[in-house]
Amino acid sequence: MVEQVDPVTKNGVRMVWRKQLNFVRRLIGTGIGFFLFGMGGLVIGIVIFPLIFIFIRNRETRQTVARKLVSNAFKLFLAIIKSLGVLSYEIEGVDNAVVGHNQIIVANHPTLIDVIFLVSLFPMADCVIKEAITRNPFMRSVVLSTNYIPSGNTGKLLKTCVSRLKSGASLLLFPEGTRSVPGKPLDFKLGAASFAVKSSAEILFITIQCNQPRYLVKNEPWYRIPPERPFISIRVYPSQPLEALIPAGLHPRQATRDLNAAFLKFFNSKLFGG
Repeated sequence: MVEQVDPVTKNGVRMVWRKQLNFVRRLIGTGIGFFLFGMGGLVIGIVIFPLIFIFIRNRETRQTVARKLVSNAFKLFLAIIKSLGVLSYEIEGVDNAVVGHNQIIVANHPTLIDVIFLVSLFPMADCVIKEAITRNPFMRSVVLSTNYIPSGNTGKLLKTCVSRLKSGASLLLFPEGTRSVPGKPLDFKLGAASFAVKSSAEILFITIQCNQPRYLVKNEPWYRIPPERPFISIRVYPSQPLEALIPAGLHPRQATRDLNAAFLKFFNSKLFGG
């Protein structure tokens, strides 16, 4: 007598196997993706960028070429990990991702790869990088060629960022300074608001969400694979002048505090509905 298998049980077993296979696929894909990212960064840092620095003597041309290379490398990385099933993402408001004059691009910072998304969207924007990177022999040529801004001394950083903004550059900043802590309120430092007030820069807001499930968040290693494929949602909003966020004529210190509060209000309303 042939034993009958309950169709419900059979479908349940299939679903479990599919989930397990999907998990293994994403595990392998994550390993491949980040291995390629590391190796690609090494090759670019020790081979390509030194050649750019040697053969392109004009500083502005070198900066443009270097930043486009970084942006395209990040785009390639995102395409690879998406094709490998590591994660999926959606970017809304791409038409707003136009680098304008004297503009600060302000974004929240929930995941490890936020900067990769943003540099791929804004290849010509100035970025603030950790000062330790400038001392890394493998990354020195990258820093020199792209002309990104090392964090370092606070006073020097403020002066450099404001100077770049007044000269017509766009500056990419995370007001939190580091990744958000899941489950805790957003905590914005005054730096981004201070740069905006001192340079009268326009503000371009970007929201980034990765909640279902969380992935690459603070205090979790990159190799921790969630049970389901993560989805990252990015939205770019139209830029707006400073006067749309705070009243004109305020004392700089008060303007900085009010603008920082306006930043928090914006992100809380968009991310949490608060």
